[in-house]
Amino acid sequence: MRWKGSVTGMRAKLLVIAAAVIAAAGCGGGGSGSAPLSKSAYEHEMQAEAKRLTAAFRNANVTSAKDIHDFANRLGSVKDDIAKGADDVDALQPPVDAGEDTQTIADVLHRLAAVIGDIQKAAAANDEAGFQRDVKQLAAELRAAQPAVHDLKQKGYDVGEFGS
Repeated sequence: MRWKGSVTGMRAKLLVIAAAVIAAAGCGGGGSGSAPLSKSAYEHEMQAEAKRLTAAFRNANVTSAKDIHDFANRLGSVKDDIAKGADDVDALQPPVDAGEDTQTIADVLHRLAAVIGDIQKAAAANDEAGFQRDVKQLAAELRAAQPAVHDLKQKGYDVGEFGS
């Protein structure tokens, strides 16, 4: 099955989605239990997670996908990394003023992993309409994380390369 419409146009859209996944990936978390991390420790943890997720996403090279199956397989290769990132972020004890934003981002990461599963199912079923719907949902989830990322930056947190 080939991409409907312009392959170049679809790849451009996927590149934007890929950049947004990378941006959302390194920014989250908020668990409960022990004392909150210091600002510098929190930033260090977030930056480390961002680097891990960025490396996984870049290795998947989704922007070079030739069709929906290839895209779904490449994106699927980072699904477990995103789910682990969501769990890791959930386990963090962010500073009090970063807790709500961090939890928002962790929740978005959990939803991203689920949407990637939906994309894989649609591609496996040759359901191009479902695939397109799920890719749009992926983009919507990524947008849902942006206010939290912006708020963290406004509060003075250095979220590394994902803050750009």
